[in-house]
Amino acid sequence: MRKIIKITSIILSIICLSIIPAMANEIENTAPQPFYYSFTGTVNEIEKTDDVITKIYLENEEGLPAHFMLNEDTYYGDGVKIEKGSKITGYYESGRPMILIYPPQYTVDIVLPVYKDGFVKADKFDSDLLSKDKQLKLNISEETKIVWENNTEINWIKQPTLEELETVLSNRKMIVYYDFTTKSIPAQTTPNRIIVLSQQVEDKISITIDDIIIDTPSAYISETGNAMVPVRAISEALGYEVKWNSDEKSVQIGNSISFKLDENNVSSEGYVLSLEEAPVLKGEHTFVPLSFFKEALKVNAVSFFENNIIINSAIPLAE
Repeated sequence: MRKIIKITSIILSIICLSIIPAMANEIENTAPQPFYYSFTGTVNEIEKTDDVITKIYLENEEGLPAHFMLNEDTYYGDGVKIEKGSKITGYYESGRPMILIYPPQYTVDIVLPVYKDGFVKADKFDSDLLSKDKQLKLNISEETKIVWENNTEINWIKQPTLEELETVLSNRKMIVYYDFTTKSIPAQTTPNRIIVLSQQVEDKISITIDDIIIDTPSAYISETGNAMVPVRAISEALGYEVKWNSDEKSVQIGNSISFKLDENNVSSEGYVLSLEEAPVLKGEHTFVPLSFFKEALKVNAVSFFENNIIINSAIPLAE
């Protein structure tokens, strides 16, 4: 009888041992996952594999090793230095397939220096500004500093409302810097600073003016990271007359704005403005940086959401 009980106990133990991992996996699969995982370590070796990929070998404080793969799409934040002995944090997509090798190899989307004064979280935040892992909710204040990566987002001329800011930040991948959180579930914080990461740009970038998508040549992202847009189509949609001078290779908008191709300066109402990138001729169309419409035409809001450039509330200039 004791032998039967012993055998039965062993069988039950085996069944439990097989059920527990399955239950653990089920819990892990149903729990919300962050958009980014991270690894922090000290750089030991740096290897340049080709012109755009750098391989870094590092170890964390427990001595666990990892490889970071950095490429042209990696975002380098806060003046991070990639050199032997520097301590850095790399963020990589949680859902991205990984090579099953040891030490693990991560294709890093974001690399930052170790943040000592407070906390930092990189994640995707939904329309309620709740992180993908449901652990942190953002409450934006007027003191929150917002930085757009690569100038693909342009701030309002006038101070936007908090509601407008929250709308702009919804469903975006961001790096959030903060000091304190509430003890609620989820934890809530008012960030000190937010870096809004650029969206992945597809071939076609549409342009919307006052809620109407206009028919224009596609905008594009220049090598320096600026959104370049067709000046005539947008200016005419805003109600301006556009004239092209083939001899001088210049463009006049209305009676007060003019510029030349391949020159950064724009003449506007007797003042000279300097653009972040010179206007260029591409095919039969002249393209200017998106910021041109905020700085020269004085529109109220210019933004770049997903693959849609949005221009709102044009302020007409005196002819």
